[in-house]
Amino acid sequence: MKKYLLGFDVGTSESKGTLTNLTGKVLATAAVKHGVISMQPGFAEHDPMKDWMEDFRKVICSLLGQVRGNAEEIAAVGISTIMAAVTFVDENCEPLRNAILYGIDTRCVKQTEEINRIIGRERMEEEFGTLCTVEHFGPKILWVKENEPEIFARTKHITFASGFLTARLTGKYFVDKYSVSSALPMLDAKTMQWGRFCDLICPREILPQIAESTYSVIGTVTRQAAEETGLAEGTAVICGTTDAGAEAVSAGVVQQGDTMLMYGSTAFFIGVTEKKTDHTKLWHCDYTIDWLHCYTAGMATTGSLTRWLRDEMALDLVKKEEAGGENAYTALFREAEEIPAGSEGLIVLPYFQGERMPLQDPKAKGMIFGLNLRHTRGHVIHAALEGIGYGIAQNMQLFADAGIPADCVTAVGGGTKSLLWLQIVSDICGITQQVPEITIGASYGDALMAGLAVETIEGPEAIKRLVQIRHVIKPDMENFRKYQKYKEMFAQLYERNKDIMHKL
Repeated sequence: MKKYLLGFDVGTSESKGTLTNLTGKVLATAAVKHGVISMQPGFAEHDPMKDWMEDFRKVICSLLGQVRGNAEEIAAVGISTIMAAVTFVDENCEPLRNAILYGIDTRCVKQTEEINRIIGRERMEEEFGTLCTVEHFGPKILWVKENEPEIFARTKHITFASGFLTARLTGKYFVDKYSVSSALPMLDAKTMQWGRFCDLICPREILPQIAESTYSVIGTVTRQAAEETGLAEGTAVICGTTDAGAEAVSAGVVQQGDTMLMYGSTAFFIGVTEKKTDHTKLWHCDYTIDWLHCYTAGMATTGSLTRWLRDEMALDLVKKEEAGGENAYTALFREAEEIPAGSEGLIVLPYFQGERMPLQDPKAKGMIFGLNLRHTRGHVIHAALEGIGYGIAQNMQLFADAGIPADCVTAVGGGTKSLLWLQIVSDICGITQQVPEITIGASYGDALMAGLAVETIEGPEAIKRLVQIRHVIKPDMENFRKYQKYKEMFAQLYERNKDIMHKL
């Protein structure tokens, strides 16, 4: 008898799993940490067998152990991973190299510029509504083709996002329409099939099949995969997607007008719409929920910046936590609580790994500007949270310009644990944020979409009803007015220094 839905998500620094009953009630969660492999600046990779498959096996074991269940009781499996995780595999789906990650991996700047030059900027914007960037799959594939020709020659399949894991489970190679929107310039955006520019990048026969729906069942767990993972042979597997799309579903962002802001290692934005809007500064794609579209944007360094500040500027707090004391983040953020809006003249540009939206500049650099001897560690932390907030405000303006204004957004991700950070962002942007009661994230959304696929969950409306709100954060309009001049200076700091950043 089937009892469970299983969701699994691979994030930048950990994998998470969620087990629910057949209607989406959470029964168990599990997480396994892993690292990012960076051989040199600008490179970011995962080992797909160690960081993904081994995590998957461990998470399944933990989840079933918590409920004292067995694998035969799982009705369906949904999987997501970080966006633009590109893997190159042989005929047995064995990885030929590490997976290249999303926009935090900027190795393919040269290939991006080459693609835009060959196709032409005007034609790129006409065909795709945007230029090619380091976010997109094409430049990453082209980098391997040009720099590792022996790997490329041995490649039988290229997988994107969750496609590696679902191929290991089912033996079938698919990518969903939400994720494939990043497959520029190979994708024909009008037909949502592989298009004429594939020849610039790779043979189309090594690319995965594009599924009609994120939550369509693409196959079942094979005997070999069952032995490898602990799942039961014959268990249904849905196409799956990327983490931000799955996380949005988990938070009830499933209808026209819903907007999500994800506070993770990076920030990601999703605005859901029923029709396409002609706008070139946002990424557009079919949504994870059938028949809907969405516009998206992303920043490169948000939660990873707060982690860097903790590890580099607060080792005393880290050591206290390791000795059984208070959480280092909690203690660090408390130092920032009494700092006033504007951090007494301190501004941080959070471009510590380049920047995605709105700059699309992988060569942008981080900056801590305006330091004086009165400033404390608390000032730096407060200013960093503000710097991220200024970037969020710029992205929210892109959505407003595209006709997708958001007075209230659903906030998700690890950063929502900090009410200080949420309040700063609401004050800077002038928006209300609501935080769901359940903030497990993408793995929960994966389980819910698995339920849609096997029809134990009766549509997006049922998902909406599952979501309860824990916090509502409204803007302090006095601070909002104070922040206007700082937002201007934030933008000017980049514009006046970007030439030096590029020389560095």
